[in-house]
Amino acid sequence: MKKWKTILALILMAIAIYFNWDWFWAAFIMLGLIHVIRSGEIHFVEAIKRQETPKLYWFMVVVWSLLALYSILNYLNILT
Repeated sequence: MKKWKTILALILMAIAIYFNWDWFWAAFIMLGLIHVIRSGEIHFVEAIKRQETPKLYWFMVVVWSLLALYSILNYLNILT
């Protein structure tokens, strides 16, 4: 089956929304970051490649990492 990871991610997203799994979004972001670092390309409004604009690429990686960390800490009730 082609693109099985994308199909699985969409199914898991629907399940996470239905069961209100806040922790899922942190894990989802972290898995995405692993892919971004391995591929050297991040997509937001447009594709940003590490080779072409390394400062912007790493800034976006840091921002998404902080969002994942915030999600984890919020889920564990460490922030409140």
